Amino acid sequence: MSAGTGARDPGRYTPEVTDPKTAEELDRLWDDPPGLRGQLTGVQNDLVGKRLLLTGFFFLLLGGSFDSLIMRLQLAFPEQELVSPQFYNELFTNHGSVTMFLVILPIFEGFAILILPSMLGSREMPFPRLGAFSYWTFLFGGLLYYSSALFQLVPDVGWFAYVPLSGPEYSPDLAVDFWILGLGVAEVGAIAAGVEIIIGILKMRAPGMTLTRMPLFAWAFLVMAFMIVFAFTPLIIGSLLLELDRGFGTQFFDPQQGGSSLLWQHLFWIFGHPEVYIQFIPAVGVVAMIIPVFVRHRPVGYLWFVASLVGIGFLSFALWAHHMFAVGLPPLVLSFFAAASMAISIPAGVQIFSWLATIWAGRPVWKTPFLFTIGFLIIFVIGGITGVMVASVPFDLQAHDTYFVVGHLHYVLIGGVAFPIFAGVYYWFPKFTGKLLDERLGKWNFWLLFTGANVAFLPMHQVGLMGMPRRVYTYASGQGWDIFNLISTIGVLIIVPGIGVFVWNVFRTLRRGEPADANPWGADTLEWALPSPPKEHSWTEPPIVRSRHPLWDQERLDRGDPQLMHFVRGLGQWPLKWRAAVVVGTADARPVEVFRVSNPSIWPLVTAMGVVLIFLSELVKLRWGAGVGALIIIAAVIAWNWPQPPPMTPDEEDEFEREYGVPVNAHGSVIVARSGTLLAILFVAVAFSALLLSYFYLRLENPQWPAAGVGDPPLLQASIAAALVAVSAAGVPFARRKIAGGDMRGFRGGLYAALVLAGGGVALQVTDLVQLDVGWTAHAYGSIFYTLAGFVIVVAAAALIMLTMVVFWASRGTYTYRRHAPIANVARFWVAMAVIWVVGFGTLYLGPVLT
Repeated sequence: MSAGTGARDPGRYTPEVTDPKTAEELDRLWDDPPGLRGQLTGVQNDLVGKRLLLTGFFFLLLGGSFDSLIMRLQLAFPEQELVSPQFYNELFTNHGSVTMFLVILPIFEGFAILILPSMLGSREMPFPRLGAFSYWTFLFGGLLYYSSALFQLVPDVGWFAYVPLSGPEYSPDLAVDFWILGLGVAEVGAIAAGVEIIIGILKMRAPGMTLTRMPLFAWAFLVMAFMIVFAFTPLIIGSLLLELDRGFGTQFFDPQQGGSSLLWQHLFWIFGHPEVYIQFIPAVGVVAMIIPVFVRHRPVGYLWFVASLVGIGFLSFALWAHHMFAVGLPPLVLSFFAAASMAISIPAGVQIFSWLATIWAGRPVWKTPFLFTIGFLIIFVIGGITGVMVASVPFDLQAHDTYFVVGHLHYVLIGGVAFPIFAGVYYWFPKFTGKLLDERLGKWNFWLLFTGANVAFLPMHQVGLMGMPRRVYTYASGQGWDIFNLISTIGVLIIVPGIGVFVWNVFRTLRRGEPADANPWGADTLEWALPSPPKEHSWTEPPIVRSRHPLWDQERLDRGDPQLMHFVRGLGQWPLKWRAAVVVGTADARPVEVFRVSNPSIWPLVTAMGVVLIFLSELVKLRWGAGVGALIIIAAVIAWNWPQPPPMTPDEEDEFEREYGVPVNAHGSVIVARSGTLLAILFVAVAFSALLLSYFYLRLENPQWPAAGVGDPPLLQASIAAALVAVSAAGVPFARRKIAGGDMRGFRGGLYAALVLAGGGVALQVTDLVQLDVGWTAHAYGSIFYTLAGFVIVVAAAALIMLTMVVFWASRGTYTYRRHAPIANVARFWVAMAVIWVVGFGTLYLGPVLT
């Protein structure tokens, strides 16, 4: 029962955690307001995380379970008429869309936001209001998508919405618009949560928790969050182009007018295949936490495991055309993507063998969380083997669009994702509710799901190899498919009561479950040192981490470097009037800043309402409503970020730094805000890159560029506009240097110069675009020209609004030589905007000449 050489018995030991008298006062300070006001304004990570989990499970029951049951009943026997062909198309579209967009990822993001602060030794996520915004957009997006049923306009084009089927010619009603716009809102929320997770892991950890001491859970979710930014953004761009084709008459996907139907497939699968690993990697993180605890042994090959997570993250973006082997790509391209599809099995294999070695070296305790991880290993390995099979081009050409692929996908998602989700719920449920789920019901839950999954999805491989195509609502008898379809339906009928047992277990436990102590599993990570459930602020004194397994190796969590001990004790007693959290160095985890965390606010909800109003306005074709939504967003974001009077004077901040050796920024974190700005720039850059990819892809598809009868765009006016914007990029950094030196006059002069120069450049460029004789609905050239130009101008408009507010706040004396972090962040965004402007309009105006 050892956790490794020299370690205490992890099943019986939990280190002492100090609990100063200030704990109750801090608990009240960090609690969200009571009643309806608190429900609408709450930003605490436990509230947001639980909401994401519960809403994700609700959508699972609504779309993941009900739809699949009806589909399998329809296919249980040949030539059944339980549902119509149209309704069946709606069922499989809804089943795939809800599972991929509204269930798995929100549940994992809920895990992250709920668990990470406690696990990492932090009091909160870095942007609590952004976390609340991510939930509201996810909820509104899901409701907007599901509202299609109220109007009998349920999407029916599959969860990947291939064109031309999803285009205006073959889907002229609003069903596809519900799919694009409803799920688009949810995608915005996913990216917002990803930004929150990245900064929370990199910057808000316990002192001493270096990168090599981070739990594998944190590493997995860090990789997942970066992948979200890189994968979801191209999907948003692709959805924008598809909606422009449908609602504005552009020609991105019409081959007869210079478009390409394959452009949609490229943009979608740049998201779609990484999305599978975006779902799998956090599941790996959950399993990596549970196996060592229940075998009482440290994970074998920690550094190799981390490398495998990063490797999967990178490789997943090199195999999107794995789904396009049958569309006629050149042999060299097929070879590259086939090799990448096979290569990704290597880091996945590292993880499997790490777990097997850890289990072999330990002594398993067969509790429900561990059972689900073993089920995960068995089912996912089978799914991985069939995945290597379809990575082979000749085999894929035979199995493509058959039930073999359906069976493979469900083995990967059920084994690789659903089982870890259940394992994680059983594992962390006692920590955040204070009650243990019933073990007997848990085992029933596991065996029903494990048996049902294999009975349901294993026969699909065989019937697929026998030629049964996917997405058919019925089939003729006498083809040998009957028995396999009946067995699959029986499997689903076993899964349904398994889910029912889980739901009953949760409700029963919440009402009269067995109380849980702080560490019922004898786990090794920090969250298990806290009471069950934790207090609102999680940690009164930040723990000091000296080990990768602090609860197995450390007698106390407040012992270590004397300076760190002095610091954490001080933070446990002060401040008591505002929410304070610690920022650490990314690599060494030394405290580098104490900052004020944002309070509850209504503005994340208002901002989310503005976002959904824009999408809803396009859905109902009341486009003036989109302008209203944009104004709501601008006003809400300004109010969201409105400077508040700092609760400390600069002299008091200096006194704290002299005493504890860590600077205080009571007006807000300089480091966290900088990280957020850099990730915002990354998001804009990825979106811009997706549009550039679309431009050059369409260029390669068209021998004549611009289109026939369209001349090259004139360079003079655009060159002057680009020069003005480029020169303005020096203005804001100049202003930043001036205010840092105390020169307020030079500071204001730099701001005004940047504002005037960029404003003039934007006005000049807009005038030029209006005068161009290029129609944006006649040919794909005009469509991509104006869309790319519009994107660049929107980015510039956002920068101008930011700078205008900085000028306004500067006129009110908000900034001083000590407190001017927003200036630096605006300067970074401004420079990025100028680069995007020059590259974007350089591509549009010089592209036809150079290519």
